[in-house]
Amino acid sequence: MNLRLRRLVLAISVGLLLTTSIPGPVAAQSVPYSRYTPFALWEVPIGDLPTVAKNHKLIVKAFDATMNPVRYLDAARAYGLKVVVYFSETVDYKSGTIHPSKIAPRVEKVKGHPALYGYLSVKEPSWWGISLSEMRTLYKTYRALDPYHRVIALLGDTPHFGTSRNPWGTGVANMLWVNWYPVTCYSGYYTGAAVHFPKVRAYVEKVTPWVPLWLMVQGHEYRKGNKCTPTTSQLTRQVYEGFKYLKAEGILWYTWNNPMFDRDLKRTPTLQTHMVTIMSKVRNLTF
Repeated sequence: MNLRLRRLVLAISVGLLLTTSIPGPVAAQSVPYSRYTPFALWEVPIGDLPTVAKNHKLIVKAFDATMNPVRYLDAARAYGLKVVVYFSETVDYKSGTIHPSKIAPRVEKVKGHPALYGYLSVKEPSWWGISLSEMRTLYKTYRALDPYHRVIALLGDTPHFGTSRNPWGTGVANMLWVNWYPVTCYSGYYTGAAVHFPKVRAYVEKVTPWVPLWLMVQGHEYRKGNKCTPTTSQLTRQVYEGFKYLKAEGILWYTWNNPMFDRDLKRTPTLQTHMVTIMSKVRNLTF
């Protein structure tokens, strides 16, 4: 082969190498989330189910001892919704005690319902003195009564996740939700996600690698607790940080309706619209 021919072959080879290394449509879809990422909406009154069902498939609803969860589940089923139920009387947060004996009559009424997604057993236990052994008791009680539905635990206080102040371990839940409310009234946006989220993810993968991890983001304002309504860009940032740093497999919006707060998603139409936009972009892999 003469020199000219060798140079031509080399040029063609290099050209092919460069062409095949250029990112194409598949590489562009390499994002830290899935188009099937589930989204859940917290605390939707029964009358609002037709409205939220247009964009959501999963709802979280708390029930006190006077409320009938079956009626709510029936309505949710009619709109194609699944529900995570939380029976608030099973944990007394004021005294920091649990009441596993109150679980059975509630579970017996709902465990066969087709709209049931699972049970939320405990919320932010570290703030109320609910111990790791008590969380395990709640989980064991739910699973003994209904082994076919998820038991979910919601933990906050991410800086201390996995420590004695905010413990996590086996036998606590089939799914972990982490809440994150970074939009403050007095200090702006708290920027700790890049530090704390990877530590939470690493601890969960080490101790309970089979447990899915979701992020609950702030969509409310509660000035008494130094929480202000996020802007649309701050709502986007929360979801982005959840995907990037926590590797969240699901996103929960907190909260749709809560009269105790100064603002919520229901009373903030701009944020409602942006919430739907974020979900649409995730499903189209353009977020």
